[in-house]
Amino acid sequence: MKKQKRNAFTLIELLMVIAIIGILAGILIPAVGAVRKQANIAASKAQLSNYISAIELYKSEYKFYPFLDSADDDGALRINDPENEFVQTLSGKAADGSESSAGWEGRNRRRIGFYSFNESEFYNDPSSGLYSEDEVADRFNNREIFLAIDGDGDGFVQPDIALDSVRLSITAYVEEDGLGGLAYQLWEEE
Repeated sequence: MKKQKRNAFTLIELLMVIAIIGILAGILIPAVGAVRKQANIAASKAQLSNYISAIELYKSEYKFYPFLDSADDDGALRINDPENEFVQTLSGKAADGSESSAGWEGRNRRRIGFYSFNESEFYNDPSSGLYSEDEVADRFNNREIFLAIDGDGDGFVQPDIALDSVRLSITAYVEEDGLGGLAYQLWEEE
C-alpha cells in the first residue's frame, strides 16, 4: 500500500506566518495612529481658520473686531468664556440657539450669522455622556482655545505662547488641557 502525501503547512510554518503578521501589525498600528492625529490637527486648524474668517466678516460689517475689550496684543481671549459671547456673537443667536432672546444684548446687535456652528464643534464626552452647546472644542475635545487680536492696529499680536510677536491681525491657538488635547497654533514659528 502506498502512503498518500498530504500538502499542508507545518506547525513551524504556521507560527512564522503569525509572527510576521504580528510584526507588520506592530509597525502599522502606530503609523495609522500618527496619521489620524495629524488629520485631527489639520481639521482643528481648519476649524480655527473658519472662526478667524467669521471674525474678519464681523469686522467688515461692524468696522471693528469683536472681543477687543477682552483681549489685547499682550494677551489672549479664551473662546469659552462664562458668558458664551463667542458663539453668540458669531452665530447671531442666543446661547440656547433661539433667534431672539429677551435680555440678550450681545456684540452682534443686528444678529447676523457670520458662522454656523455644528454639533461636532462643541464639547462632547462620550464616556460621561456630557454634551455642552456652550463650550467650543476642537477635534481632540480640547476646550482651551484662544484668540489673539491686534488691538492697537499695528499688524502684530503677541499670543501668550509665542516667543516673539506674530505678524497677523488675528490668530488662534490651542493649549494642552491635560486630558489628551494637544497644543498647536495657526501661525508658523520662525
